[in-house]
Amino acid sequence: MDDANRNKKADALLQQVNQESNGRLTVFLGAAPGVGKTYAMLAAAKERKQAGAETIIGLVETHGRADTGQMAEGFDRLELKTIEYHGTQLQEFDIDTALERKPELILVDELAHTNVPGSRNKRRYQDIGELLNAGIDVYTTVNIQHLESVNDLVLQMTGVRVKETVPDHFVDNAFEIRFIDLPPATLIERLQQGKVYLPEYARSALSSFFSSSNLTALRELAMKKALERVDASMIQELSFDQEAGLGVYMDKLLVLVSANSDHRYLIRVGRQIAERRQIPWAVVWVDTGKTRSPEKSRVLELNLALAKELGAETKTLKGPSTFSVVSDFIKENAVCTVLVGSGNKKRFKWWHKRLYHQLIDLDLPVEVTVFPERGAKEKSKATLRRLKKLTYFGELRGYLEGILWVALASALAVILQNFLNVGNLVLVYTLAIIVVGLKSGSRPAIFTALVSFLSFNFLLTEPKYTFTVYSQDDVTTLIFLTVIGLICGPAASRIRHQFLLLKQANSYAETLRELAQELAAVNDEQQMWRRVVRLLDRTTKAECTIAVKREKLDFEFINSAALIEHKLTDATVRWTFKNKGQAGAHTETLSSAQVTSFPIIVDDDVIAVALVPVNAKPDDEETFNTSIIMAMLNQASGSWRRIKLSSDLESARVKTEVEQLRSALLSSVSHDLKSPLSAMMGAAESLKILGDKLPEDDRIELIDTIITESQRLDSYIQNLLDMTRLGHGTLKIERDWVSVDDIIGSAIRRLRRYWPSTSVTVERIGEVPLLYVHAALIEQATFNILENAAKYSPDDAPIFVEIRKTTSNCVIAIEDRGPGIPEDQRDKIFDMFYIVSDGDKKKQNTGMGLAICKGMIGAHGGDVTAKTAKGGDGTRFEISLPLTYGNNEKDD
Repeated sequence: MDDANRNKKADALLQQVNQESNGRLTVFLGAAPGVGKTYAMLAAAKERKQAGAETIIGLVETHGRADTGQMAEGFDRLELKTIEYHGTQLQEFDIDTALERKPELILVDELAHTNVPGSRNKRRYQDIGELLNAGIDVYTTVNIQHLESVNDLVLQMTGVRVKETVPDHFVDNAFEIRFIDLPPATLIERLQQGKVYLPEYARSALSSFFSSSNLTALRELAMKKALERVDASMIQELSFDQEAGLGVYMDKLLVLVSANSDHRYLIRVGRQIAERRQIPWAVVWVDTGKTRSPEKSRVLELNLALAKELGAETKTLKGPSTFSVVSDFIKENAVCTVLVGSGNKKRFKWWHKRLYHQLIDLDLPVEVTVFPERGAKEKSKATLRRLKKLTYFGELRGYLEGILWVALASALAVILQNFLNVGNLVLVYTLAIIVVGLKSGSRPAIFTALVSFLSFNFLLTEPKYTFTVYSQDDVTTLIFLTVIGLICGPAASRIRHQFLLLKQANSYAETLRELAQELAAVNDEQQMWRRVVRLLDRTTKAECTIAVKREKLDFEFINSAALIEHKLTDATVRWTFKNKGQAGAHTETLSSAQVTSFPIIVDDDVIAVALVPVNAKPDDEETFNTSIIMAMLNQASGSWRRIKLSSDLESARVKTEVEQLRSALLSSVSHDLKSPLSAMMGAAESLKILGDKLPEDDRIELIDTIITESQRLDSYIQNLLDMTRLGHGTLKIERDWVSVDDIIGSAIRRLRRYWPSTSVTVERIGEVPLLYVHAALIEQATFNILENAAKYSPDDAPIFVEIRKTTSNCVIAIEDRGPGIPEDQRDKIFDMFYIVSDGDKKKQNTGMGLAICKGMIGAHGGDVTAKTAKGGDGTRFEISLPLTYGNNEKDD
């Protein structure tokens, strides 16, 4: 199966999954008001209700029609919400009550309705979108003229610009579209009978919108929409069930937009073509590095926003010229159809071909469709003058700067004419032209070249202070100045544009690089969010914040102090978490908020919401800032995924180690603890059975065995408890000043109770220091090492203890004359349950003593190491403890 077939099948599967997980939308589509959409909707809802589905009316507009009102009887209704607007009480559909009740089916009339200002969503279709996301089925109605893609066609056919529109993709994603039809003659008859509008409105409607020609045209549009829906459903089914190798070649449509013109009409036409042909389409804008005024930025924002609403893939390409970038894009993406506006003829570049002419001359199998703008007469003359001024003459400041630079160049040339040849002074004016080209663009640079020609002629050629030229050399110089100026000015302007483009792209890349570098070294989620907020602040030049999801819809703000002055923040964040879309300022949801919320999505789940204040988006950089913000948040989502994966892997590793520890502990307990228990039970049983029959010496020996083995068992259990407390961080360290001599003396006395035949020699080098430690824990650690030395040393070999003081530590060295520890195992002996392999010579040991020792010493900020004894035979353990207790150490 080729890529096209895979994509089509994937889209079909995705749409099917979405329809199964969300509520189902049924749209009753008509050509005009009065065709019976609401009546048909109520009739269909009655059938669902009779089938047992919980069905309620959220909002139904009967417009005073008796038959529609009668059909609405018998349904439960939601109470409407009252909103005060400019002193008037208005009623709206209550989305919150509907979500709280959550019926199986709800009826919400007039899909294209605009909500009263102050509502959560600007448009009713957004309310219905929330209902669908909550799993509620919705029946709704809409007329064909309210679809966004046909807005210009309706204007051309009827002369009326419909203000309330619905994005086509919202209707396209409906589970079912039911076309409600009525012939134009019948509809006009109903209108005359007062069954559509009240009589005073009916007469006005008949003379304007409800003419026979208009109704016929709208009916045709509605029929086409219904047929396109049937075709789309058929193609989707074929894509879902299609066998490999049976795919159909898919065309690709490219729509080119500009910041100089309002190309929303072109995007709507592109939507119709793409829908009619059932092909993918993209809207592309080429950024050539030219600075944009706030008006142009706003136009570009509207173009791209509409393209996204209508379901197009939007791309921003960067390059020195539109044609070169677009031609490369067409070749790389195998585009077959290009839709472009006619554009404006450049008066000062009469030789320059328009873009569509260049695309036609490209000699590629591309269909180039040119659409002039419809409804251009609607634009005011002032707006046209403003656009022309921006397009042909540029900013006035550039021309003023050109005059200023020529004046400075003229003053400098007048001073230098006594020292340089007149021909050399041309370079002074050339420098002024280049500076203006770099600062203000090509047109001001050309203007500067012409002013330089006049200034040079007037001030520096004979006769001076006239525009007359006598010398042939001066004529040549003037011609040379003009040619150089006309070449260098535009060239400098192109260099400037490329520099600006490179600067912006470099800033974009540098910001993402810095963020990637910052996040690469982060392994903590909280630290990651703080770094993202810091870079967002720097990029947007405002105090941003991030709301991180905790439990359910609870969240925690990072840099919450930045939100003190902002309103509706919580509502904006909650809506974004729930609906996975942008909200707040510059959107149509909660637009009165002073922040814009951007969802951070991982695996179709919103993990956090970034909040950017409205003052962080200058108009001339809004598109760039939005794209960089989205790119940064995408990087943050990837870093969050990495941190979570790392945490999961660490949890899995710890779980594995715990299981291994548990297994080793059970093995140790079953083996090493069984021996003293068996010995104690055997001795006690012998005492019980034999009693007085035993000789006195044997009875004392059995009692000694019970005592010795119980002490050994007590030691094992104490070690287990100590390791448990060390592992869970519950070992309490209560420090006090104590002498090292006292600790060593107490540990030696304990050792002699268990190993009375072992001799210990203590050597003190220098002054014995005081330590700020938990005496009992250090004594236990020292005793563990002494006991380990006693186990492995020969019976007649002494144990040596050395105490010495260094600059910052106290070192306690314990040396035995045992078999020694191989160098490759010296670090492992401090691991729990690790015992050096010694065959049958292995002493009774759980392998926990040295692990406990290292844990206790480490809790005091010290360390313990194993080395070879100084004499060469045996092992030397060195305990290093700090002499001071600073603020950097904390009690456990």
